[in-house]
Amino acid sequence: MTDLKNKIALVTGAGSGIGRATSVALSVKGAKVIVTDRNEDSGNNTAKKIISNGGKAVFHKLDVSNSSEIETVIKKIFDIEGSIDLAVNNAGIGGNFDGIHKLNLKDWNNTININLTGVFCCMQNEIKYMLKQGAGRIVNVASMAGIKGVGGGSAYCASKHGVLGLTKSAAIEYGSHNIRVNAVCPGFIETEMIKQVPKKILEFNTLVNPMKRVGNSKEVADSIVWLLSEESSFVNGSSMNIDGGYGNV
Repeated sequence: MTDLKNKIALVTGAGSGIGRATSVALSVKGAKVIVTDRNEDSGNNTAKKIISNGGKAVFHKLDVSNSSEIETVIKKIFDIEGSIDLAVNNAGIGGNFDGIHKLNLKDWNNTININLTGVFCCMQNEIKYMLKQGAGRIVNVASMAGIKGVGGGSAYCASKHGVLGLTKSAAIEYGSHNIRVNAVCPGFIETEMIKQVPKKILEFNTLVNPMKRVGNSKEVADSIVWLLSEESSFVNGSSMNIDGGYGNV
């Protein structure tokens, strides 16, 4: 049975959705969760939820679009906690949904900056401290859009493809240092972000998805926890589809 007792687990974008569910799931397995989010209210609410259930959590405000803030906050966390054993790079945005010829460059840059560069900067700093410890485990939250094309969602799609490339490269670079890096690729999951998806696309997913439904955050969180545990000790550089079989259609 997965046991993460006394592990320090950093989760970005932990104020809601997959990030919150993952934070709660990690706490249930015994980890002390470092909840981070750019929204202080939602981040603190996640930490309070964990603590009220008997778990351990603290909140740090973190905007992953700011590289200097990432460096400062992760250093502070390491200095206070003494380690960063587990990391889940989940923070991201959906971006604007439009055709490539209509997409504003500012929107493109913002989506890439948060979803891809943000993950890169978080990994860069997390790995730096994991190397000092001699071990670590990282899971990056990508998407089925990192595997399949998404009409109207070019910036999001490109950013998530990039996350998978980063994950594979990091797994090769740091596997020999006892640092495992994997990714999850959720399909349509019942979160706030799904409200941005056009209704006709959700209806099409439900029609063609072998399980005829969208997923929920806990189903993604439980898979992330497994990848962070010793039960997946020889899994490195992998991307796990959590989509009800949609990627096979």
